[in-house]
Amino acid sequence: MAERIKINGLQNALIKLQSGKTEFQFIGITSNEIDCIYFIYENGKFNLEFEAMIEEQIPYIDILKGFAASNNFKSVMTTYNNKPKYKSDKPAPVLRIEANSTLDEIAKLGAKIQSDIFKNSNETVYDVVP
Repeated sequence: MAERIKINGLQNALIKLQSGKTEFQFIGITSNEIDCIYFIYENGKFNLEFEAMIEEQIPYIDILKGFAASNNFKSVMTTYNNKPKYKSDKPAPVLRIEANSTLDEIAKLGAKIQSDIFKNSNETVYDVVP
């Protein structure tokens, strides 16, 4: 069973990621499959990714691109060649927000995205994935 946290527990989950105590070099949080954002730790910095695996996530690619731009972050489109759960001949798109942030900064950024973009509250419970 996945670990469950509220947004104030994100920092502790990110500490586990940073110290190599997670299965992969990334973790994600989601409360409903739509609001799934991934935190990637590489080269001593954190970045964010959002993969549109279900149809309801597709509109959030552009919303998050706008969010990144308005917060002076570079964003790039990529893919991990995962097959989306909606009808498409293409692999699931991934928006990468190159935040190059510290642990504190990325925890605040993740909380801001969950609040401002996905309209989640401090009481929202997230599954930590994978």
